[in-house]
Amino acid sequence: MNIMRANPEQLFEYGPFTVRRQRPGEALSPLVSVDLMTLKLDARIPMQEHRDEEVFTYLWRGSMLHQDSNGERTSLSAKRVMLVNAGEGVRYEESVPLFEAEVLQAVIKPAQPGGEAMTQVLERDQGVLPNGWTELAGPEASDAPLELRQNAYIYDALLERGQTLEVPKQPGLIAYIVVLEGVINIGDQRLGRGDAASDLDEINEITGERDATLICFLVKPDTAA
Repeated sequence: MNIMRANPEQLFEYGPFTVRRQRPGEALSPLVSVDLMTLKLDARIPMQEHRDEEVFTYLWRGSMLHQDSNGERTSLSAKRVMLVNAGEGVRYEESVPLFEAEVLQAVIKPAQPGGEAMTQVLERDQGVLPNGWTELAGPEASDAPLELRQNAYIYDALLERGQTLEVPKQPGLIAYIVVLEGVINIGDQRLGRGDAASDLDEINEITGERDATLICFLVKPDTAA
């Protein structure tokens, strides 16, 4: 098991932004980066172009406004998850006009460059469900509600204190689990807010020590296909 601990060296603070960037590394090369962000009221990420990226945006607290270069606006919250397939190129900006937001934003490298840009939104009235993984995104051939242009899956869960979850598994894929808030135990390791774990082949269960919101990426290692 490989543990990535939250530490001050990962933390970048500037004005209304606090960002903790994780780089999962070569073994999980399609998962380019995972940013855990606190965006204060009136924070704004200016209009910028994205190309050949799958950008996954997940809020577990607060709200955020996504606006593309055509002026189309989408409000995001714990009940609305977004995946942008940037393809040949898309421009957008993000802002926090109403409430401070806690955000995970991950960049995944697509299997092939190019293709038409597409923005997908998953709406779910109940938000994250307790004590079970919910499949949020998966390959285009899968039944996942959000389509990734990569052999990868994304799940979330709210693990309550004293409850257990099995580690998600798919043949040939590696799990990368991020603790957004709360405390969990994996094997003999205790993980808290901002920590992450991978190389979990020998680990089958996660236990909640304190109610925890979790994201799990399953990624095919060392390949762009």
